[in-house]
Amino acid sequence: MGLPYSSRTLLSYGKVREVAQACDQASADAVIFVTSLTERQQRTLTAMLGRPAVSLSDILAAD
Repeated sequence: MGLPYSSRTLLSYGKVREVAQACDQASADAVIFVTSLTERQQRTLTAMLGRPAVSLSDILAAD
C-alpha cells in the first residue's frame, strides 16, 4: 500500500483538487502551507493550484 499523499505535493491528488476548488471559490491569490515546502513542492503545487504556493516559514523569513 502506498502513502496516502504524494511527496511531490504533501497532499493526495484529491485533496489538491479540493484546495484548488476552494481557492477558486474564494478568489484566493495564493495558498500558504504551515509546513515547509521544498522548491519542487512549491513549483508543483503552484502549477496544480494555479496560484503561488508558499510556506509560512518562507513568509516569516522574508520579514
